[in-house]
Amino acid sequence: MTEARLNLIQRAMREAALKRPPEEGMDRTEPLFEPVLEAAASVREAPPREPPPREPIREELRPAYAQTPDRTVRLAVGRLKEGRMITPDARGTVTYNEFRSIKRKLLPSTRDPATKATTKNIVMITSALAGEGKTYTAMNLAICLAAEKNLDVILVDGDVVRASVSQYFENAPREGLLDLLTGRRQNLDEVLTRCADIPNLHVLFSGSRDETSPELLASQRMADICTQLSRRFRESIVVIDAPPVLATAEPAALAMHVHHLIMVVAAGQVARHHVEEALQGVVACPSISLIFNKAPEWQRATPYSDYYRYGEA
Repeated sequence: MTEARLNLIQRAMREAALKRPPEEGMDRTEPLFEPVLEAAASVREAPPREPPPREPIREELRPAYAQTPDRTVRLAVGRLKEGRMITPDARGTVTYNEFRSIKRKLLPSTRDPATKATTKNIVMITSALAGEGKTYTAMNLAICLAAEKNLDVILVDGDVVRASVSQYFENAPREGLLDLLTGRRQNLDEVLTRCADIPNLHVLFSGSRDETSPELLASQRMADICTQLSRRFRESIVVIDAPPVLATAEPAALAMHVHHLIMVVAAGQVARHHVEEALQGVVACPSISLIFNKAPEWQRATPYSDYYRYGEA
């Protein structure tokens, strides 16, 4: 190595040494002046100092369901029965069997190894307009999915304006999705709740609402949370109860960050052009299906079917 080359390296090292250390919050896991130190390695007698150990990423290295014991809720079974919804002891009912049929069509697509999408295990439930039964569908589908052996289900209340999921649980916590979106909470374990009646059902409630709540669903932070949920719970299914598509712009943005979308259509209640407009708004989602709700007697799959039929869009 020439003398000029040595002088150049030494001068660079002296200049680097005069620089102040990184500010608080900067990544300290790599050598601060790595290019300079690598160039000077051949002329130093002492070995380079080992970089400090990398801090573990808490969200990925913790057990998947590390909620504290007090973060549990119970189903409001009486309210579920009033709404003719599925309860833990309702296997064999008409409603359960109908959602079981939906589940059987959905599960293979969430586990298909040929599908490379990161969020293939996330299912978004929405509708064109309010009152068509999307929360009914999200609750019933989540409970029915949780009846599967060795399958955990994460139900997310993404309708942050109405927050309808909480009415079907006793003493639902105030904190949830919005607290993650605003940064009031950084750790998913701080807001994820386990259902005591169905141990493999976990709920992320809507959280503390403010005037900016709807816009947060269209933020990059929401996209990051979807990715985190999908990767952390990759052997599970995430069900998101989203706002109606034509009521606000956020569902269209959210649809870009999920792989499956189920559009609930209330028969005789919503106009065809509303459904078509809603479907056009979420066209960015790769997989879209329809559930027909409140179908008349003659349209039901059997004389005893109740509420829903399933079809591919």
